[in-house]
Amino acid sequence: MDHYKALGLNRSASKEEIKQAFRKLAMQYHPDKHSHSPKPVRDSATLRFKLVSEAYEVLIDDRKRADYNLRSYNNNNNNNYNYNNYDNGRRSNPGYGYGYDYRSGPKSRYSSYRGYNSGFRTPRSILLNLAFIGVVLGGIVIIESSRDALWKLQNPGKSFEDAVESIEKAKAAKDKV
Repeated sequence: MDHYKALGLNRSASKEEIKQAFRKLAMQYHPDKHSHSPKPVRDSATLRFKLVSEAYEVLIDDRKRADYNLRSYNNNNNNNYNYNNYDNGRRSNPGYGYGYDYRSGPKSRYSSYRGYNSGFRTPRSILLNLAFIGVVLGGIVIIESSRDALWKLQNPGKSFEDAVESIEKAKAAKDKV
C-alpha cells in the first residue's frame, strides 16, 4: 500500500497538506459516521480509516517518513538494497538509516555491524556506560574494604596471611599422620 496514494498526496507534500488530507479522509471514513450503514459499507469504511490512519502516522513523523520513502524507493526500483547492505564496508544507501522500522518499532542494534557500534557512540550512552563502570568499581572497593573490616573484627591481631599459613601447617600435619 502506498501511503501517499492512501491520502491522495504526492511525495513532496508538506506536513500541513498531510494533516489536511488526513482530516478530510478521517471525517469521510470514520467508523462512527458509518455505524448505521450496512455491514459491507461499514467494514469497507473501517478498513479505509485504518489505512488512512496508518498512512498519516507514518508520513507525519520525519523519521518514519524517511524510512518509508527509502523502502518504497528501493522496492519500486527492484534494487533489493536496504540500509543494512554493504559494499566494500560502505553503506549502500547513505543518510537514510535511522534504525527504526515503522511497523515493529526500534530495530535491534545488533542487526548489523555498523548498527552494533553506533549504539555505543552517543554522548548519552557514553555517560551511561561510564556511570555503570563507576558503580561497578565503587561496589568492588566497598566489598574489599568490608571484607578487610570483617576479617579484622572477627580475628583481632591476626593477618590473613598468618591464618592461611596456620591452615597450611595443619594440612601438612594431617597428611603426615
